[in-house]
Amino acid sequence: MAKSRYRGKLFSILGDSISTLEGYSDPPEAAFYQGMMRYYSGVYTPKESWWGQVIEALGGKVLSNNSFSGSTVVKRPEYQIPSYGCSDERTSALSRGGLCPEVILVFLGTNDWGYGVRIEKEQGQGDDPTVFSTAYGRMLDLLRTNYPQAEILCLTLPRALEEGLMQEDPLKRRGKSLEDYCTAIKKQAAARGCGVVDLYSSCPSFERVDDFHPNAAGMRSISGAVLGQLQGEDI
Repeated sequence: MAKSRYRGKLFSILGDSISTLEGYSDPPEAAFYQGMMRYYSGVYTPKESWWGQVIEALGGKVLSNNSFSGSTVVKRPEYQIPSYGCSDERTSALSRGGLCPEVILVFLGTNDWGYGVRIEKEQGQGDDPTVFSTAYGRMLDLLRTNYPQAEILCLTLPRALEEGLMQEDPLKRRGKSLEDYCTAIKKQAAARGCGVVDLYSSCPSFERVDDFHPNAAGMRSISGAVLGQLQGEDI
């Protein structure tokens, strides 16, 4: 059973605004769910967050939540601080109190899709951290180096994001298909022996407070989709 497999294990989260929560994610000033937004969304504590619900249901414990509102996987030229997922700083900030995570939940890519960043590198192009697939692979490599004993689970992007009001095309954002980003996530995860939780196929809708951010009911939809896979199959 999945619950016995994860019982007592230390979990860390590497994410963007969807995984932030005032008082529980680092850095604190980069939390989307803070102040009045907690009231509007109904997301007050980890019990209302997707990650808190998942970890509690699996019998695990939260070690560190390194989620940064607005962060992408890729390094964008305008970034003044290393908030992007493939940075040395983000990928080395998942331990706490001398303890290392035993399970890492990676939920990143929504902002990359929102910005319409290039998914695959061009022929003959070297490793470029501004290309999504390359940056995602680099991020996983760094996590493996920093936490070699940890199980890494990569979440694809919920298909529900395609319903966002800012979508000029219901299937694409700035000419880039959400499914293509998810395909890149699965490809990079498989190449490194990381698990995949395919939210694109299992989370077709969720309630939101705006175009992209789930409210408390939406968080339950996401956590239910994650648990449905973790408790129902060997990933």
